[in-house]
Amino acid sequence: MIPRFRLALLAALCLAILSSGCALLEKQRLPFQGRDEVTIWVNGLSGLSPLEQGRLAEAMSKNASASQAMRSRALSIAAGRPGPQGPSARNELSRLYQAATAQQRGAWESMYFADLDGMDNESLKKLATSVSQDKAMRFPWNLVMLKAARRNLLPDSAALLSRFSSPLLYAAPTALGLAAAPASGETTFVALVVPQTGSASALGRQVVAGAQAAVDALRVSGKKVELSVIDSGQSNWQQRLQSLPPQFVTVGGPLIPGRYQAVRDAAAGRALFSFTASLPSGEEGVKAWRFFTSAEDQVRALLDASASLGISSFGIFSPNDSYSKRMSGLFMQEATARGYAVTSGTYTAGTMNAWPKEAGQFVKMRVGSQRGSIPVAMADFRAIFLPDSWKNMDMLVSSLHYSGAQDRLMLGTSLWEQSLGPTSRNNAATFGLTIFPGAWDATSTSKGAVTFKSAIAAKNERADDWSALGFDFVNLAAALNLQPGWDAQSLNRALASGPDMDFASAPMSWDRAGKAERKLFLFQPSSVGHVPADFSVLKERMESGNLDSAPQAPAAPQKPVSFDELINSITSKDAK
Repeated sequence: MIPRFRLALLAALCLAILSSGCALLEKQRLPFQGRDEVTIWVNGLSGLSPLEQGRLAEAMSKNASASQAMRSRALSIAAGRPGPQGPSARNELSRLYQAATAQQRGAWESMYFADLDGMDNESLKKLATSVSQDKAMRFPWNLVMLKAARRNLLPDSAALLSRFSSPLLYAAPTALGLAAAPASGETTFVALVVPQTGSASALGRQVVAGAQAAVDALRVSGKKVELSVIDSGQSNWQQRLQSLPPQFVTVGGPLIPGRYQAVRDAAAGRALFSFTASLPSGEEGVKAWRFFTSAEDQVRALLDASASLGISSFGIFSPNDSYSKRMSGLFMQEATARGYAVTSGTYTAGTMNAWPKEAGQFVKMRVGSQRGSIPVAMADFRAIFLPDSWKNMDMLVSSLHYSGAQDRLMLGTSLWEQSLGPTSRNNAATFGLTIFPGAWDATSTSKGAVTFKSAIAAKNERADDWSALGFDFVNLAAALNLQPGWDAQSLNRALASGPDMDFASAPMSWDRAGKAERKLFLFQPSSVGHVPADFSVLKERMESGNLDSAPQAPAAPQKPVSFDELINSITSKDAK
């Protein structure tokens, strides 16, 4: 019995050891079983040259039988390796990134930034120096620039590192080693009712781009904003606005003045900040709040600028349409209230051949009896207000100069701002003594403007007055952080005390009744676009009569070559 017992005991012991050994083996084997196919495939590329890795990655990214996870990782590697497959892979990454959610974008960024480690310095430097300016701020090229700058591969690596280390450029800045404050505290809920389709949709999309840039910038600073965009070009926009949850207290819109009343009614119970130049009598500070440049803002800016140059007498020279009548009336009202002398005159709209004669009569042109005498304007006003669209200014200002008024300050309206973009070409001498008000100064280095320009560039959008409007509105909403149960009186108090924000565009303020006033910038037309007005130069020109390259005797004016359709449409809308 003893041998049998010993034999059984030995067998049991062996089985136990085997069992224990198998368990140990199983524990050692599990991690290898847990490795997914993507990791196994990636590890299989190790030891190969970067060029070979890129070639194999491109083939895998196009393998229809491979899983989506496998193809995505292969695409990222193909885009992060030298070789002919690189450009198309990066373009495809960019396309997928644009269509992705914020969380998916963060995953793409983390993956691609890690995969760029497989690119040698020489190849990365070559790639970074070939990235065009319009692509540099976009994924995946922004990560190429960041990686190259971190490796100090470029002559201006320090400056590039500062530029591409902005958290606003990325969906997952923390994963890239860039500090980004997490959103904390209460969420601000904001709604925008602006056209995304149909009439004025191009402007509406710019407003939304600026608003979304503000959401990103606020997130980095630790504030969370939830933005709801309602397309007023769709037939159901009123229902969508009415059905918003009650926490969406602050509403901005509508851009198109004719839709104000419909937006006001649909936004009943919410705080509407209207993107229109004026509100119906008795409604501002009660039913809605203005968040846009008014005609009065423009007139005040022009008169303040003129006063700084010692001017207290004005002429108003305008066509006889509804827009010019309204602007002329406001200018006359404000100027006479300040005790200034004002003279009015008109010219025939659309009949340019008559303008030189009409301009001469307006400025009381006198020509000496001697042959070749230079015309002299005898009218005693020192500045001339011209409430007309930019398309008429070359002919009109030239007519006034030809009549001897080249030493008068010409005053325009903010209608000109849209026409005087970077593609406009102008005779700088003709407009050497011309100013106009505007809401957006592209050269501004204020804190709000710098933050805005960085945030909008991160979204690869254009910085202009419309995107700045959306940016400032969301920042105002976040500063106010209105909650259900708000009322007009408390909002007026908050606005009058000055919300804690830095405006990207011309700043606004409100009085205790909730009525807004905007401090506009002053610009001069330049040979290309427009520039901030230099008042020391303007004063010198007025005193000397020298408009730099302007001839002593201006040539007879010529008809402008083309007409600005945008300004024409804005003028017609204003006229209504």
